[in-house]
Amino acid sequence: MLPDIEIIVGTYTDFLLGYQPAEKQDDSGEQKVYLKPTFADKSHAGSLKCVAGQGQWIASGGSDDRIFIYDMRTRKQAHIVTAHAGTINALEFTPDLTHLLSGSANGLMLATRVGSWTTEGNWSKAHAGKAVTHIACHPSSGLALSLGADQVLNTWNLVKGRVAYRTNLKSKRTLGSSPECLSWSTDGQHFTLSGPLLVEIWSIEKASVVRSTKTPSKPICVAWLDEENVLVGLENGSIAWIALNAEQDAAPKIIVAHDTRVKAMAHLNETLVSISSAGEIKMWSTEIEEQQLSLIASVNIECRPTCLALLDLKQFGKKVAAVKPLQQAKQVSEEVDEEQDEEEEEDEDIALMKPRSFVSIEYDQDAKAKPKSKTKPESESSNSSSEDSDDGGAKQKKKAATPKGKANNSKNKNKPDYQQSSSESENESDSDDIDFGSSSEEEQRRPKKAPNKRQSNTNHKQRAKQTKKK
Repeated sequence: MLPDIEIIVGTYTDFLLGYQPAEKQDDSGEQKVYLKPTFADKSHAGSLKCVAGQGQWIASGGSDDRIFIYDMRTRKQAHIVTAHAGTINALEFTPDLTHLLSGSANGLMLATRVGSWTTEGNWSKAHAGKAVTHIACHPSSGLALSLGADQVLNTWNLVKGRVAYRTNLKSKRTLGSSPECLSWSTDGQHFTLSGPLLVEIWSIEKASVVRSTKTPSKPICVAWLDEENVLVGLENGSIAWIALNAEQDAAPKIIVAHDTRVKAMAHLNETLVSISSAGEIKMWSTEIEEQQLSLIASVNIECRPTCLALLDLKQFGKKVAAVKPLQQAKQVSEEVDEEQDEEEEEDEDIALMKPRSFVSIEYDQDAKAKPKSKTKPESESSNSSSEDSDDGGAKQKKKAATPKGKANNSKNKNKPDYQQSSSESENESDSDDIDFGSSSEEEQRRPKKAPNKRQSNTNHKQRAKQTKKK
């Protein structure tokens, strides 16, 4: 029976890839298990550093300072967390699926509420302002561990949202300058830390190391199978099997798994998945009593993987249908780039079809409903106003050539309210249009001014004097 899991892999080439186990007939007619691609997403603008999966959610963090959240029921992107200002180094969902814990290179550690995706915990100096490198959440969802570049192990009380204990690891020379492989056991009674050639298993009851195991190569990643068995991926491509119920000085069992470094491992539904720095994904069945790993299927993604997470398909009732198979990451990038170019072209076409900002639909409606003005048709005034807005330099020259004091107040009376509140410069431009654009018929229609009585009387007296002289 095929494992009900989906493999989620982050890569250096900005891609988030998905694979599921499937069956097909080989040339001899036998059923053979293989890993088929299910999806490929390129939302990040930089290499992926970490990925986490819990329930229906997948979260990925990268060097672009962003966290992308995916709802795997709908296979769509649900949210983007942009609160970090540094590379995302660690991501971890709480087992009760209430929060997403994240840590970045600028020292910020966040607790984001799942569903609403709002920030409910913000610790800018979780490790004295230095980078947060690892986060591991306890199975009870009440505690969490975090490692930082300050070589301090923080034990967090997630109920109160503060640090309960701080353990300085600088004095532990066996762990080196940058401890790694922080991970809880399935029952939450132990956790692991690693140094250059050493793996330590700590007990929370004793608050100390209960087992220290040397390894033939540098430990890179760990995966707990149960409360007593832990697998350690080594830099030389092997996997070290460590059992707590074995003798204290017993050497770990070394299993040859890959030709290159074991970059990440994860265990779910009695199935182990490991990836190597060469791009090889291997799916194993675990036999705990015999301490053996049996290879089920493998595939090479032909790019460098960085992180790994497993999705439980049992919660969906049936396996999610796979999308178009993708053979190489290069082909994926070319297809994604073509789709993005097509979307950009469509966006440009839509932008050209949009109305310009200076066009007012409300103004056009009012112009149609407005009665004709005696001085000038409304259509001409609207056209002149749009021309003035488009040609500012010509408008200034036109004002300089226009005599002052010829503004027509009758036009302001006929204007709507929002036009009467215009500035004096607009009134001058309107008067210019009226003076230079009016027809002879409009001039005849204008009411003539009444003659001045005093001026007519003086003219009459002058004429009488001239007749007397003659």
